[in-house]
This record gives sequence, structure tokens and C-alpha cells, in this order.
Amino acid sequence: MCDKSRTIMKKKIILADDHNLVRSGLAAILMQDSRFAVVAEAVNGMEAIERVETHPCDLVIADVAMPRLGGIEMIQALRAQHSRVRILVLSMYDDAQFVVRAMKAGANGYLLKHAMDDELFRAIDTILDGGVYVSELIDADALRELQYADDDLTPRELEVLHLIADGMTNPQIAELLAISPNTATRHRANLMQKLHVHNRVELIHTAFSRGLITIAKNVGLTEH
Repeated sequence: MCDKSRTIMKKKIILADDHNLVRSGLAAILMQDSRFAVVAEAVNGMEAIERVETHPCDLVIADVAMPRLGGIEMIQALRAQHSRVRILVLSMYDDAQFVVRAMKAGANGYLLKHAMDDELFRAIDTILDGGVYVSELIDADALRELQYADDDLTPRELEVLHLIADGMTNPQIAELLAISPNTATRHRANLMQKLHVHNRVELIHTAFSRGLITIAKNVGLTEH
């Protein structure tokens, strides 16, 4: 008799790319893992949005350059209409500016096509766990340089920001920096105010998208 309590629900994935070969190759890789199921495919941005409407899913894997509606516009539309769907960009462009644009639009990850065989499952697992993932081949120094001049974060706030991204709690940060827990809490509050966010998940996502941090790429984002 089948033990229903041990049944694993597959994560549903939609693939969006205007190249049939890319989609078929990606689907073939995903079929290697029984945890995932490709429920629909799309050849352009508009079709991708339509597929999400008719095929509820956990994750959309999409190219950033597609006809009719580009990847960035598609990401923005999906984020506005389906906030809980995770989005992984699959791209041939390794320029850090493309990464920042995609993350600002609402993507949860950015993976280079030629790194797909090595990093795909790591990226998917990180994103579905609530984290942010960027291909290891992306220039981390270039990402750091793409920060906003008007963020006006102090050196101490930047230090606290990196520790928050490392998963540290306020008491841990206070102990490491030899400051009071109240001071650590105040630094966190100032960071959230300056970056216009309301919780740790938004804080790390926004800081990463602006190039303020890069270490969050393999860190699961959960509230502490």
C-alpha cells in the first residue's frame, strides 16, 4: 500500500525561451530530477505570462531576450501579477548590468546558459528556498561597483548589511562588532529606511540588486 504521507509534490516549472533547442535541453536536464515537472513552455514574453495564468507554477525559467515582450518587461509583469512565483533568468549575457536590471525587475536568480549543466539545480534549489542566486561566472567586483550613489550608507551600515546577508541576527552582530544589541537593531532599522524595505528578505534582495552586496547569491533568505 502506498504511504500517502510520504508522497512528494513536484515543483512545477514553466520554461520560456524562443529557441526550441534551449527549451528541450533544459527540459531534458530537469527530467533528471524527480522533484520537478515542466508543466508548460513559452516562446516569448507574452506567451510566458499567459502560461502562468493557465498553468499555476512555482518557478519560471526565462531568457532575458525574447520577442514580443522582452524578459525584463515579462519579469516586471509576472512580479506584479504573481508575486509568489519565483523567477530564474537564463541568459547568455554575463555583463553585471544585465544582472542588476533583472534583479531590480524582480528576478530571483540569474544563470548563464553555458553554466546551466553545472549550476542549474543549485540555482533552482536556492531560489525555491527563498534565496537569491547569481551564476558563479558573473564578475562579483563589477556587481559591487553598480551601487547607487544616493543610498548614502555609512561604512558601519555597510558592514552590518554584509553581516545580515551572512545570516547573522542582531545579538550576533552586536557581539561581533562589540556594540550593544540596541545599536545593532538601530543600524538594521536605518538600513531598511534608507533602502525603502520592510523586512530582511526585501533588504537583502534590494541590496543585492543595487550591487551593495554579492554574498547573498547562495544564501537562503528567511526571516530572523
